[in-house]
Amino acid sequence: MSKVKNKVVPFPLPICIAGSIINGKINYATYGCFGLLSPRPITYVYIGSVEPHYTNTGIKENGYFSINIPSIEQMQETDYVGLVSGRDTDKSKVFKSFFGSVDKAPLIEECPINMLCKLTKTVDLPGRDIFIGEVLETYVNEECLTDGRLDFMKINPLLFTSPDASYWELGKIVGTAYKEGKTMIKP
Repeated sequence: MSKVKNKVVPFPLPICIAGSIINGKINYATYGCFGLLSPRPITYVYIGSVEPHYTNTGIKENGYFSINIPSIEQMQETDYVGLVSGRDTDKSKVFKSFFGSVDKAPLIEECPINMLCKLTKTVDLPGRDIFIGEVLETYVNEECLTDGRLDFMKINPLLFTSPDASYWELGKIVGTAYKEGKTMIKP
């Protein structure tokens, strides 16, 4: 096997739509840089955004944002809210919005998973803001559960790869974490 240098590791990531309130108005933006930082005891997530994004203003002003995980069924709308700016386009009618316990971060009814997040830290990188949020509430569509647990095949999250800017969907389960390597552990 030979290795070659590559600038970007293009593995699939879940895409998300962040929600915020700007000047009293609902706004959504698509983010391909999103992830989980810590699942317990407190859940933290992050989104990375180019600095001039309009949504950044609402997150910084209100201190709250939502993370909405779209399924492949929302691919067209997800792509759209990432293509147009809330400065020029009213994106509040693209989705049905609802609110959790805080009215500063709209959540998207159509998305199978929604998280209400309180901004805990903003990391300023050159040309990019990284927003770290504590997940206060999580909502999931009931039909996306099997025996009370998230069923990712039912959720069918929209995945994103860079630098080819492609959307993907999940494949099959190929193993079980914390089990597959046990045969290699010597007694």
